[in-house]
Amino acid sequence: MTSKIEGISLLDDLRFRRWNAAITDLWHVECEKSAGGTYVSRAPRLVAILDCVGDGRVEVRASSDNVKRGHRGQGCLSYIPAGMEVSSEVLGKCRLRHLDIHLDVDALEQSLGNHLDRSALETPRIGFCDPRINTLVRLLTDDLENGMPGPQIYGEGLVTALTAALLQPRPDQEPQRKRGKLAPYQLRKTVDFIEQNCGRTIRLDELAQLTGLSQSYFCSAFRESTGMPPQQWQMKARVERAKNLLMDNDTPLASVALRVGFADQAHLTRVFRKIVGTTPGAWRKEQFA
Repeated sequence: MTSKIEGISLLDDLRFRRWNAAITDLWHVECEKSAGGTYVSRAPRLVAILDCVGDGRVEVRASSDNVKRGHRGQGCLSYIPAGMEVSSEVLGKCRLRHLDIHLDVDALEQSLGNHLDRSALETPRIGFCDPRINTLVRLLTDDLENGMPGPQIYGEGLVTALTAALLQPRPDQEPQRKRGKLAPYQLRKTVDFIEQNCGRTIRLDELAQLTGLSQSYFCSAFRESTGMPPQQWQMKARVERAKNLLMDNDTPLASVALRVGFADQAHLTRVFRKIVGTTPGAWRKEQFA
């Protein structure tokens, strides 16, 4: 991506995460009066304004659009096709947080199991709002902000859902294909794989390849079969493995957390409490009472 900006300075370190089919960048910047810039990306991207604090008003214009679109505040979205120059101007001082999502078209088509609409890919959409997309944007933002990233398959599922909402035909334009459950052998194969590898990062495409399904279809079928998404099943498997280690009263909780794939003891405690209803320490005491 190339850019030229004036009057914009970072307030926090840039936070980003690479997924199989996208890169997410979280920006928190301060904008002076008449700040702005021009940007060109080799990948199509979605820009989502999360917060705009102050007197500023953001105006965005794609190179194919002769009319400036003014917008400010959370919930405003802009989709910019690959290679298209876009310019922005901030009228008035403000502090701005926005999430940029750079999309990998080839990886997304593999994930969705079909080709994306080329017309939609090449058509800019400046200053629009979509509650479905905003919800997914907030979940991706939370993953960058909380300091304890969620499982890889969680974010990849969000990116797939976001792309489907952004670029695929709406249900009133194209009937949605009804999706069923995984076949018993597919479910058994998937569950065994997750439980054997739950301590490491499991990618969504790994699970889809096991079943011979697209990533989008697999996620839907797994949820239909188990009542939960695959990342939740992975967390459940980690907790079960942690319980086995907790039966050794001499193993420190921090060591248990690292051995089953959590970032630290606090991460283990949060997930354990959510699934079991109590903390690892309290659960251990109950076993030896």
